[in-house]
Amino acid sequence: MKFISFETIKTIATIPEWIDTIDDAMQTYGSGTYTMPKRMHLDYNQNTFLIMPCVMDDYWITKLVSFCPENASSGRPSIYGTVALSDTKTGEPLAIMDGQAITAMRTAAVSAVGIKNLAPIDVHSLGIVGAGFQGIYQTIFACSVREISNIYAYDSSTKNIDHFVEIVSNKYPEINIIKTKDSNEVALNSELIITATNSQHPVFENKKELFENKTIIGMGSYKPDFREFPEQLFRLTDQIFIDTKDGKTESGDLLTPVENGWTTEDKIHPITALLKGEVALSSNTTRFYKTVGCAIFDLFAAKMIYEKYTKNTH
Repeated sequence: MKFISFETIKTIATIPEWIDTIDDAMQTYGSGTYTMPKRMHLDYNQNTFLIMPCVMDDYWITKLVSFCPENASSGRPSIYGTVALSDTKTGEPLAIMDGQAITAMRTAAVSAVGIKNLAPIDVHSLGIVGAGFQGIYQTIFACSVREISNIYAYDSSTKNIDHFVEIVSNKYPEINIIKTKDSNEVALNSELIITATNSQHPVFENKKELFENKTIIGMGSYKPDFREFPEQLFRLTDQIFIDTKDGKTESGDLLTPVENGWTTEDKIHPITALLKGEVALSSNTTRFYKTVGCAIFDLFAAKMIYEKYTKNTH
């Protein structure tokens, strides 16, 4: 059995390969060619532990994820994880992989697929709220699918924002990065906005001018009592796209707006329906894409990494 490290996962595949792999996973989602139970949430004090299995004909995986929000105070990432990959036909364990890297890369690729299909081709300003580990990779992938000139970034942690600037500047030295005083300044100046926070309450003021005619990607809210966005965003949209149908019951950014009548469930569409041409993009240029992730994305990612790693080491 192989161990595939964080550094290997981060470097073994190109960004386009990651995006193509996740696009394939999204096209497969809902096809009935796999078995994927709803992920299990184990809440223990303020921490959350997730168990995410998925089985297909060739491989099966289980991803274990921990979310410990207090880690930020000690400089540790809030999310850790492990992915176990096995052969479906024999049950043989094949690899243990760093789940933090898998999660960051595949989640950024999920967002990038949304950006490619929802954001106008001529957007040049990107806003990031939440500049931690996830925010860094969200930014790197977003800048690979749109020609970004300016990045407006906010994080409540000075350490996070400084690290963000260092990493992103090294990757894209031609892009201007502006540290902002708050998330509202990010939204006002950005055509494309990505949130990657652990907030239980909206991180923006309830003002429509923050969101109007913008593409917004929300990936931080994954529990019913977590929310990143206020009412006005949902009043402005006539289509909401989601990466998986489970988001409707898992995320406060979908549950609360429907419950309060800010939007209706018939306006919420899986992004796969757009990719397959089953839903047409409306003329409304305020667009919202909510991601929560699922194990089939991890399975496709782990398969790609394992097969490239095996090929490269033989």
